[in-house]
Amino acid sequence: MSRLDIEAARESLVSVLKRKFSNDKQIVIYGAGNTAELNAVCFGSSKELDPQYFIDDTPNKHGTQFCGRPVVNFEEAHTICKSSLILICCMLSRTRNIMLNSLQKNPIEGAEFCTLDEYVFCQHSEDVLRVYDMLEDDFSKATYANMILARMGKVEQNQELTTPNQYFAVTEFKKFDYNEIFVDCGAYVGDTIECYLMLRTGSFQKIFAFEPGDASFQALTVRMERLKQEWAIPNDKIQLVQAGTGEENYHIQVSPSSDRSGAMNANLCKSSKTEDGGIRIYSIDEYFSKQPISFLKADIESFEWNLLAGAKKVIQRDRPKLALCIYHNPYDMYRIALKVKEICPDYRLAIRQHYCEVGETVLYAY
Repeated sequence: MSRLDIEAARESLVSVLKRKFSNDKQIVIYGAGNTAELNAVCFGSSKELDPQYFIDDTPNKHGTQFCGRPVVNFEEAHTICKSSLILICCMLSRTRNIMLNSLQKNPIEGAEFCTLDEYVFCQHSEDVLRVYDMLEDDFSKATYANMILARMGKVEQNQELTTPNQYFAVTEFKKFDYNEIFVDCGAYVGDTIECYLMLRTGSFQKIFAFEPGDASFQALTVRMERLKQEWAIPNDKIQLVQAGTGEENYHIQVSPSSDRSGAMNANLCKSSKTEDGGIRIYSIDEYFSKQPISFLKADIESFEWNLLAGAKKVIQRDRPKLALCIYHNPYDMYRIALKVKEICPDYRLAIRQHYCEVGETVLYAY
């Protein structure tokens, strides 16, 4: 990666992030899907957006409500969404382009529109550029610039920047350590742990695996039994925890989700803390108050921000390697890196993209 390429990438970011938006327009979101992206920007820890309506082309959604807001069809939107700022909420480029074409061919009077990601990144352009500038290597900078621009719909994703070995792609994360204590938050069905064991040839000190979903946890349990037999691993070296990780210890009551990733990917807009029942949430600081860790991985459907809020003490105490997913919503694309540097200013940061679409962008901190 030449210096000219990196300078051009930054200039492209600066140019695109200059767009300004009017503050006096009502916000309408096009796409009423049950996504972590919407949950975070409308009802999660950011809460920067307050949409008045959702537009959705799915017939059975018309006349319903999504997260407490009316869902209208495209025809209704031409009447009640005039002069609005319409934000297209879809991470998949093909579907997003179809939605953009619908707005271009059938414009709503006086309405301005763009992707949700473009709006967020332009509103926080200084933070996006701060993250770009603090990245450790040129490959990270090229990857980050490309993914920001691709999520905005400004460029095609550069497949040459897609790398294998998710969570282990950076050299520091491949190093062999008999004493490593690996914490897998969002262990799903154990796929990451299986890759970890292959890379470490079955050598480590301890693994903690957190997974809240019933079906996923059952599959995780079955897989770990197989792996322990195949690698001759004592039972006490792998600890499975059916729970999520967040900012503190509590339980969370959520509506069921049909998504494969299970309960943690449920509709967070309808979630509420309870004293008991539902999904158990642990903070890293509380759970590991007396147990050191050395490698923390998280793919937890936009809960990565909550995890960091509850992991500050352990991160400062142990300086573990961090492999954190940042792709679930646009805010995480910059705020997670900034939070890590706030917690530990001496951390070095890298970013890798691990999928041919916008998913699986990982921040590596070490």
